[in-house]
Amino acid sequence: MIMFKFIFTFLFFFTISLSLYADQNDKRLNYLFDKLAVAEEEKEINKITNQIWKIWHEIDDPKTTRDFETGVQMMNLGYYKRSIDYFDKVILNKPNFAEAWNKRATAHFMMGNFDLSMQDIGQTLQLEPRHFGALDGMGLIFIHTNQHEKAIEIYDKMLEIFPNSIGTKLKKEKMLSLSTKST
Repeated sequence: MIMFKFIFTFLFFFTISLSLYADQNDKRLNYLFDKLAVAEEEKEINKITNQIWKIWHEIDDPKTTRDFETGVQMMNLGYYKRSIDYFDKVILNKPNFAEAWNKRATAHFMMGNFDLSMQDIGQTLQLEPRHFGALDGMGLIFIHTNQHEKAIEIYDKMLEIFPNSIGTKLKKEKMLSLSTKST
């Protein structure tokens, strides 16, 4: 009986700990985003954003993890349609997993399906409004469709997340120069 209680208690807390540390709902993210807002050095910003990406990629289900990772591998190899099939499976199984929507948006973008990409970016941002990767993807779509003013608005939103990001500031400056040339 005592052994049963021990095993039950262990499994209970193990299961709870898994559900606390997965995807965009992870409690560690608020701390990291707070650090990101005050980070001044590009190296520190990159370190924090990498930590955030790692958390966004965490999934508490082994089969879903395999499908997600296979989708990422297919996308990295240029098999975008096949990657979308895997991301579809993940989204069907875990519709609140923001990173699956973001990865599928990326695959659609790579195929030139900007409307579908934008729909998935919208879903990603609904689940995780601070998703700087999805915002950056939206900015790229606006650039490809010559909507420079909208791209500038996206970069402003990104600068709210990490105000000292040199890379984001440079992207915004480039869009500003393009938008002034077209007027």
